[in-house]
Amino acid sequence: MKDINWISDAKVRLGYGMTGNNRVLDFAYLSSMQMYIYSGYSYGNNMEAGIIPNNLGNKDLRWETTEQADVGLDLGFLKNRITFTADYYKKNTRDLLLLATLPGSTGYLSGFRNVGKVSNQGLEFTLNTTNIQGKKFGWTSSFNISFNRNKVVQLNDDEPSLASRITWGNFNNAFPYIAIPGQPIAQFYGFLFDGVYQYSDFNKLPNGSYVLRDDVPNNTMPRANITPGHIKYKDINNDGQVDNNDLTIIGNPNPKHVGGFSNNFTYGGFDLNVFFQWSYGNDILNANRIEFEGGDVVRNYLNMFKSFENRWTPENQTNELYRVGGQGPQVYSSRTIEDGSYLRLKTVALGYTLPQSLMRRAKIKSLRIYAAAQNLNTWTNYSGLDPEVSVRHSALTPGFDWSAYPKARTLTVGLDLTL
Repeated sequence: MKDINWISDAKVRLGYGMTGNNRVLDFAYLSSMQMYIYSGYSYGNNMEAGIIPNNLGNKDLRWETTEQADVGLDLGFLKNRITFTADYYKKNTRDLLLLATLPGSTGYLSGFRNVGKVSNQGLEFTLNTTNIQGKKFGWTSSFNISFNRNKVVQLNDDEPSLASRITWGNFNNAFPYIAIPGQPIAQFYGFLFDGVYQYSDFNKLPNGSYVLRDDVPNNTMPRANITPGHIKYKDINNDGQVDNNDLTIIGNPNPKHVGGFSNNFTYGGFDLNVFFQWSYGNDILNANRIEFEGGDVVRNYLNMFKSFENRWTPENQTNELYRVGGQGPQVYSSRTIEDGSYLRLKTVALGYTLPQSLMRRAKIKSLRIYAAAQNLNTWTNYSGLDPEVSVRHSALTPGFDWSAYPKARTLTVGLDLTL
């Protein structure tokens, strides 16, 4: 390599290792019982509290095991004014610690088991450059981007899928996530939004009422209960009705890539840092829209989003938002799945270091004055308050937005003083 002058550094890295994880509930290997509000019993004309079996113990419970292999390349160019790092990794995890659902015949609802396998693989790239290196002015940049793909390899007892439920507000009976072997660990699961039922979907009876036409599918509700303005879902299998056979993948919360771009400038005693970060290709389930766009009967439709103005009415027969009370059953649909991609101006920091000659007179080693701002601006098509959100975050339930506070925009001013 000594004859290749423009390459100043080159390194190939290989790595392999195994790690363990035991982060589940304490004493998860023991059977447990719990007192529920509904587990009471009658004794002596009184209602007494009762205890029922909860989780089935498993004395064979063991740690998860993760095997990971890495291949990396480090390159330096032009006396390391440009450095480049590339990494490929493959990670397989087996014996996953999962609170598995058990058959009702066992007398228990669930129990911790070592089941399933998942894999993660990806590429990571980092590029550092010294763009200008002068006596007074300097400029360096750092760019990084990561691509990760995860996949379910196996579930509990070779189950074909695993649905995960989210509890929030008054919406507790549906399962918006699903894990399927051969596909990403978590995907959004529900019905495909197909607009709103219009008058043309009905036959008008002599008494002035409307009956859904026989050639128009229902929306999982009884056909007699559907009226113009109700929400409409797509009949995927074309059997003339919408039911659980029409549930499908409606979004992917996993980004295609994430990254950051940082620039540092210096001029005399001044220094400036500007940092951007982004995520691209991930979806978000905006549950706020389910509640605040006309779906909350308990709230009596008070304090809705402004978009509620465009709800379906006989005078405003929109195909975008159902009428008051027309939200149908408690199910999830693609209507509230949104693109969560964003570019954020994360940090801008400006500082000034006073000259050494002035500091020596004051018997101070150094004094730097600075101001820094965080989360200055975000460019996104997401309609929620903040696209960087996941309020029920776990490996099985990412990208869920419900009543979350957005990242605060902050301004900090300070001094760095060394005596």
